[in-house]
Amino acid sequence: MRPRHVGIVLCAAAGLFSVPVIAWSARPSSAIPSRPVQREVPDDTAALSRLLTSVRGANPLFCELATRMIDGRNYWSSGGRDALVEMDASASAMIRWVHTRHEDPRFVPRLIPALRDSDPCVRRVAGGMLGRVAHPSARTALLAALDDAGAGTREVAAIGLGLQEDTAAVQPLVARLRDASADVRRTAAWALGHIEHKSAMMPLVELLGRDPDPRVREAAAWAIGQVTGN
Repeated sequence: MRPRHVGIVLCAAAGLFSVPVIAWSARPSSAIPSRPVQREVPDDTAALSRLLTSVRGANPLFCELATRMIDGRNYWSSGGRDALVEMDASASAMIRWVHTRHEDPRFVPRLIPALRDSDPCVRRVAGGMLGRVAHPSARTALLAALDDAGAGTREVAAIGLGLQEDTAAVQPLVARLRDASADVRRTAAWALGHIEHKSAMMPLVELLGRDPDPRVREAAAWAIGQVTGN
């Protein structure tokens, strides 16, 4: 990512995730600028609640920036750990926390209702976060949400399953390639491309040939490339 773009993303993330979660320690003065000693965000449901509260009501631009951070689509190759370019240290700590693999099953009951929240950014963040919870109950929750009556919930469930990269989700996602919602079909195709399982190839080829929505076809073409290259 270009440095200018990194600065834009971190500025936006600072506005969304600014919470008092790290401490700064005094260091001897020198010619080299001092760097913060960072206390990482604890892996608990309180941090999760702060995250969901931070994104509620976010406008589409800031929500997109936030979810790209959660998905790992806009994360600096250094792992985001260079304090010299941090705009807000507490926001950077929250971003690092988001990008860890979470194993606390208590996250799951907190995130399940968020998948059905009326706020689209809360739903989107909840789907991404469930995709990062390494516990069987997270996959169960996402698979159940994939059959929800609400298209917005089905969409974010597909994203979460794609982030988990679990082959058990392949057939449920293939079924969603015929969903009434174009957004669900598109995210299901993306998720299958992320999982990269060969059994999804023919359903994706068929989707590419039949779907009337150009964004769905684009996602199908990308997913086919991912599966082919695996």
